[in-house]
Amino acid sequence: MTTTASPTYFGLKKLGRVKPKKSTEITSSRLGVGFETLDRDMWEPHQAWPVLSELGVKWARVQTGWTKTEKEVGVYDFAWLDEVVDTLIEKGVTPWLSLSYGNQLYTEGAGDTGVGYPPIETEAEREAWQNYVAAVVEHFKDRIDHYEVWNEPDLTSFWKRGPKAADYVDLVRLSAEPLRKIQPEAKLIGGAIAWGMTPWSIKFLEDCMKAGMGDLIDIVTYHGYKSVPERHSTQEFPAFQHICKKYNPDLVYWQGESGFQSYVPPKAVGVGALSKMKFSEDIQARMLLRRFLLELHNDTKMCSYFHMADFAHYASFKETFHYGLVRLEDGSPKPAYYALQTLATLLADPMEPALGRTSSHISVMEDAEDPRNTKIATWQANFVCGDIPVLAWWIPESVEVDPEILEMELTYWIEDGLKLDDPVLIEPITQKVYEVSCSWDKRTCAETWMDPDPEAEGVRVFKDLPICNSPLLLTDRALIELI
Repeated sequence: MTTTASPTYFGLKKLGRVKPKKSTEITSSRLGVGFETLDRDMWEPHQAWPVLSELGVKWARVQTGWTKTEKEVGVYDFAWLDEVVDTLIEKGVTPWLSLSYGNQLYTEGAGDTGVGYPPIETEAEREAWQNYVAAVVEHFKDRIDHYEVWNEPDLTSFWKRGPKAADYVDLVRLSAEPLRKIQPEAKLIGGAIAWGMTPWSIKFLEDCMKAGMGDLIDIVTYHGYKSVPERHSTQEFPAFQHICKKYNPDLVYWQGESGFQSYVPPKAVGVGALSKMKFSEDIQARMLLRRFLLELHNDTKMCSYFHMADFAHYASFKETFHYGLVRLEDGSPKPAYYALQTLATLLADPMEPALGRTSSHISVMEDAEDPRNTKIATWQANFVCGDIPVLAWWIPESVEVDPEILEMELTYWIEDGLKLDDPVLIEPITQKVYEVSCSWDKRTCAETWMDPDPEAEGVRVFKDLPICNSPLLLTDRALIELI
């Protein structure tokens, strides 16, 4: 199989590899990882602890497991959750809690996990849920600042009474009351929308806002699972952002869950998200990179990868699930782990989307000698870290296709004050760093017939750069350390 990295990259000189930063070495960033399903004992966190801090992420989503915590009416045992929360904090990662799910003590038929049974039918359920939320917040208020209400309320598997936005907002409202009373400065998160960034999710979000969710929450979350990450993004992101601003201009939006399996057992095909696609560890890494770069470029304030580790089983379905960054059999890191590690190191704060402070023009030189006549579509994501620009690029074809390294030419403008004195190319999965050079096109405008003007500032032109369907990054060497 063709690998994502090329051993030659058109003769570029290899300088070394990116030296990753640990989570404890990073003050803050927008990158996180999922620690979900521990409430249902689907995986063992001891697989994560040896490599978590080295990953470099700063956030972890954890589900609170009402059924696992309250097995006797009014008696709450947080010991299992304490261990997870405290270890995450020790590793330099900030946990945020997803308040979930139902409880068979109060809801008939909820079973031993409570998944899909929101406690909103009877007064007894509603009171018990508020008591539980109050207990969680009281117990963790000195360690946790972010609380999310439920998971994927727009899916029947997680909302078995039939998903309705007004019903979900009812649960958000029930949750907000004890939270605001006990920890008023905490951030309340709503949404957790499964069909993230689709017309259906846009409609569900607006229905939630019409029911009053925008007045209750501080952050709205969506989940991003798409076979091609870029598909419809130019339509759906603006709509999502518009609705958030329309109903609450101060709302922040997070991508709370997005992942891809590196292996799907035959009996599990069609069960989990994107499980009918072609799979491999390399495909998983490409999907992660494109999904995260797309989200960050669209100014998502936090992105969480689902999941930290593979599952030994998923719910009552007794098959392994392989969304993890580390392998089920031995806890060793997959290529996707290193891809996320690279992003965590490069795109730690201060990082923000460039939002027009840089502009790139890419021409793939396989189908034309003249850069103006090339026809292969490309995708770029632009960032600024302090005063250093970071540019990512790729071909937005299917992640299932084995990468083919093509030659491209890059014309690059950056705002005055930004620094690109010593440009380097980074392959994020292998973490290899290459020396690159540019020339200055010193024309005073785009007319190619014009002679260069020695007094013109011009724009940077990089030739003989690689491009494929797996992202590559360009930045200044000052942003990284080499090993």
